[in-house]
Amino acid sequence: MKGDYISEFTLFMNHYLAIHPEVVEDQKRGWDMYWDRQVDLVALEKAKEDYVPDDGYGFHPAYWGVTHRPPRKESGESQGR
Repeated sequence: MKGDYISEFTLFMNHYLAIHPEVVEDQKRGWDMYWDRQVDLVALEKAKEDYVPDDGYGFHPAYWGVTHRPPRKESGESQGR
């Protein structure tokens, strides 16, 4: 395969970006907004202190305020009818 191959999509994008330089400027603003932002180290430390480990099961009764579960009946026991 030749090393100078350029796909149709790459040709289209290069042409489009040459005609619309505002798209590149908008991409740069978006990149700066999401990736090159200042980090508040005090808030980050507070978040680490306030962290509560998750048990991995979001439907845990403690989340619903249930403090006691009734005992489970074994399948072999009579139901008391």
